Amino acid sequence: MESASGALWLAHGDALRQVARIAMPAVRETEPLDGALASYLARTGWVVEVQEAAIRPQAHDGLALPAWLSALPRAWLIVPLQGAEGLAGFVVLGAPRTPLEVDWEVRDLLKTAGRQAASYLGHMQSAEALLEAQKFAAFNRMSAFVVHDLKNLVAQLSLVLANAPRHRDKP
Repeated sequence: MESASGALWLAHGDALRQVARIAMPAVRETEPLDGALASYLARTGWVVEVQEAAIRPQAHDGLALPAWLSALPRAWLIVPLQGAEGLAGFVVLGAPRTPLEVDWEVRDLLKTAGRQAASYLGHMQSAEALLEAQKFAAFNRMSAFVVHDLKNLVAQLSLVLANAPRHRDKP
């Protein structure tokens, strides 16, 4: 798309947060999953041209763009990342180096790329969750081993203390 900048927002809990960016400023604000932008992207899966949506919101069912988006310099396109469970996030692309017309072929290509990216991101998040679960399982096994050894030491010391009065005078 000849875009030299962009940013990625992913769903975390009940909001979308910026998690990665290239040549675009950091955005601290979050976009609620039930907010206007996220709901529109989830419902339509449409690639949104920022300038067009700002000038003609009626073309996008009255979509009101968030204030943080208008503060991004050269924001050009919003590409939804539709996963199997709905909207996984979205990408904001910066304006291209050379003017590029966004026709139906470009929109279809971007929607397909968004679905593919959402699939990869979903697999990555699943792998991270599995790794975290495996870490907890390993920690549980290790702590069970330590607790077992501690119980053995306590039992040995208790036996020594119990036998101490009986064998105190025997070297």
